[in-house]
Amino acid sequence: MANFKYVETITTSQDLLTKLKEEVTGFKSFPFESTASETQEQNLWEVFYEEKDSNDRVQELILRGVMTIGTQATPITKKFYVSFINHALVPRVVAPVPAYEEHSTLTVQLLEGLEGSEPTTLPVTTRPTFKLTGHPVLYQWALENYTPTDRNKEKPVYMYVNVMNNRLAMVLVADPAVNFLDYKKSFLYAGALKPFKYNLNDVDGNVMLTAGAVIEEPDISQIAKTGTYYYGQYTSAGNNTLQMLKTKSGIEFQQHYPSFITQAPPKGKAYLDPELGDTGLELEPQGFQASKWTSKYHLSPIYVVHPYEGYRGQFDNCIAVTKHNILHLDELIIDVEGKSWNQEVYRYFDTDTAQNFMNLSANQRMGVAILKEVRYL
Repeated sequence: MANFKYVETITTSQDLLTKLKEEVTGFKSFPFESTASETQEQNLWEVFYEEKDSNDRVQELILRGVMTIGTQATPITKKFYVSFINHALVPRVVAPVPAYEEHSTLTVQLLEGLEGSEPTTLPVTTRPTFKLTGHPVLYQWALENYTPTDRNKEKPVYMYVNVMNNRLAMVLVADPAVNFLDYKKSFLYAGALKPFKYNLNDVDGNVMLTAGAVIEEPDISQIAKTGTYYYGQYTSAGNNTLQMLKTKSGIEFQQHYPSFITQAPPKGKAYLDPELGDTGLELEPQGFQASKWTSKYHLSPIYVVHPYEGYRGQFDNCIAVTKHNILHLDELIIDVEGKSWNQEVYRYFDTDTAQNFMNLSANQRMGVAILKEVRYL
């Protein structure tokens, strides 16, 4: 499968963007299997702009991706931009100023409509401006205000990232060895959805951003009061909802929601019916997962839905998994047919930030698995 690269590595909070830059842009082409008649696909991610601190660490980074949607016969491409700021190196401008060090926080933002002429060489040396900037999305992987702890910007961070030209999918985990109680497992997705076969022309507004965070995301009244990133009453802050660049009708940065095949959520998290009461489902602690009928775990695509426009597509090579009798970092092997490879291996992550896109889903007790490798048998 020649269109992705998966990396598991360790960095530190202060070196995180330097490492991300290296892993996303530091290779020319994706791995491929020539014996399976695969052809080499070029990596199109580039550093569009960066700022470094006095120690040559990247503190601000704008990556440019090039998505390709459509068919092989009629592909449609679009350039898209994702901005990252590392607050371990650049203090966050917020009032009141936090009384603790923000050592495990990024601000991530979608950018659209580059102003000025297209540069001939990259990275550009002056900060670019864009016609549209989405609401900033906090991405966090530790409880920064937890005490006592030795965690700081120099401590390790585990990075798991799947790079495709169309999107980035990443999980960051603060090193549990520093403190068992303040680390979090946090998911980020930035880039295109995989459209259905009926909407392969969904390119212009098909850029999504969502990230896990510890700090509560701002509500719409706060966003409207500030005004800078207000795009109407359904503006997405990108943590508990999925922030899409545009709807089909062209409305920018609106709230979208996940959908997946799931049993009812647990009691206390389900619909309270006036007659039936709590409609939640209590799962047997040890027996549920895997199925006694198939001996397999149930996995589901993660579809993306707008409350008016309906189903739009799905996360690319990311799936939803019930958090029951499965361990963080387990591998899930899927037998596939009709492809040049026979098996797909997904890495499971027990994502657990307080703010995450599962909060407003049909079942909060779901984790995420990301494609790790394919096997040719």
